[in-house]
Amino acid sequence: MTLKDKIDNICINMTTLHGYASIEDYQDYMIDELKGYSHAIVVGIKIPDNIIDNLESPQGELDYQDSYNRINNKLNQITSELENLIKNEGYSAKSVNASYIIPDGKLYGELSHKMIANLAGLGWIGKSCLLITPEYGPRLRWATLLTDYDLKTENNPVKSQCNNCRLCVEKCPSHALNDVEFRPEDPRSVRYDAYKCSEYFDKLEKMNRPRLCGLCVKVCPWGKKSN
Repeated sequence: MTLKDKIDNICINMTTLHGYASIEDYQDYMIDELKGYSHAIVVGIKIPDNIIDNLESPQGELDYQDSYNRINNKLNQITSELENLIKNEGYSAKSVNASYIIPDGKLYGELSHKMIANLAGLGWIGKSCLLITPEYGPRLRWATLLTDYDLKTENNPVKSQCNNCRLCVEKCPSHALNDVEFRPEDPRSVRYDAYKCSEYFDKLEKMNRPRLCGLCVKVCPWGKKSN
């Protein structure tokens, strides 16, 4: 069994979706500590439909928070396992956690998992600034493993299918979405005001509610059972 076969086996058995991307031409999108790797493995786990569908209730908010945290932890375990596997074969590897905000006040993560998933052909980055897959919509959490192991993959970014849909824009309680399609050359602020989102989370926290929202996930027509 080749190393690629071993990677496939872990991903197929432990995730909902996974993909591979070449990232040599995307170093400018990464913090310095993550530069130098040539390939990425992105893994996704679906949030259960009943959790998403019921999140607009006090108990639903708590269930969403619990599911969010449990799935993030599972994703981090998977990328750590992949990291150890690849390192044991003599290659460099670095796992990037599912949810971590760099503490510099700019509200950015270490790496855009959704950009990697888009390059891997798993879906497009929607007006919600979430990765939207044809089958599951935005109802997944993601994590990434960076490596210098040649995964022999060609990027296949998916074009947006949001078109004229504005459901997430209209549903957003913080009015953080600007109804703009994703373009990699644009700064995030063109599409999304992360500070408005953060301020809304602050308000929720003051009301002793979870510091999460998810309404843009729930309202998206992609991934709903009726779709």
